[in-house]
Amino acid sequence: MDRPSWAPLFSHVLITLCFGIAQPQQFCSNKGIFSVSSAYSNNLNLLLSSLPSRMAENGIFYKATVGQGPDKVYALALCRGDLPSEKCYSCVNATSQSIKQQCPNQKEAIMWTDSSCLLRYANRDIFTKMEEIPPFCVSNPNNFSGDFAKFNETLHGLMEKLITQASSGLKFATGYVSFTKPIYGLVQCIPDISESDCRSCLQKGMGEMESCSGGHEGGRILSPSCIVWFDLFRFYEPAGTLDAPLQFPPGPAPANLAQPPSPPSPANVSPPNQTRNKKVIIIAVASLVTLITIICALILWRRMKQKVESKSRQF
Repeated sequence: MDRPSWAPLFSHVLITLCFGIAQPQQFCSNKGIFSVSSAYSNNLNLLLSSLPSRMAENGIFYKATVGQGPDKVYALALCRGDLPSEKCYSCVNATSQSIKQQCPNQKEAIMWTDSSCLLRYANRDIFTKMEEIPPFCVSNPNNFSGDFAKFNETLHGLMEKLITQASSGLKFATGYVSFTKPIYGLVQCIPDISESDCRSCLQKGMGEMESCSGGHEGGRILSPSCIVWFDLFRFYEPAGTLDAPLQFPPGPAPANLAQPPSPPSPANVSPPNQTRNKKVIIIAVASLVTLITIICALILWRRMKQKVESKSRQF
């Protein structure tokens, strides 16, 4: 009797937890500061407090301004195109609170949370403009093992098709291509930039990926105007993608997608050996989860320590 392979599933879940969800990516500009009681501070607080509800009303993207002259604040929020509305709201709501904590008095700041939503504000017009700096890099820690030249060729073919689809349409695309393991990709641009700027941002993001995640099983480039992401597991929401199913070339379903189990016979009872084997598997999985969780905690503690030391970095 075939037994399910639990290790790959838990590995993908833990990689996501350790290297994506738990780590907001932010930059706080030092090009200008404001005092707590200033008009700029009041305008910013008004904008940030209203963004979550405005996102719920308008979909995955919203932008607005408050104030006049030097106290005018520009702000925008964007969710990944595959997120359900409730997750989008939760992400923007959490980010609107975190960005004030991380950047308490800077007049310009940007934050990606969970690689799922972007929130940005500034004392200058940031609308309809393609900006690439600062780019955030999040790399899958696993090194790719296999024919890397063929993997790279297949990956670039997939991403180029997604870039073309996104830039000429809804500014968002997802898809996968069959390889030794399926390669999944996602690209997205800020909706208010032009088609040519969107393509340029995504292509430059792929260029950044070479130095960021070359040789790895996955990686993300998060910039102010676009996101580029690939991995060897399905990291986006299948039910929410705008182009599913997208596969290059057409072929069978990916090997790692779970198939519905056959219904068991009511009269069948697991023999003692199978019961013991299940207990051994459960113990092994629990031990693996505990070990990797400890490793993740140490890695996250080290990264947070490095963030604190580099918090004053300019961009």
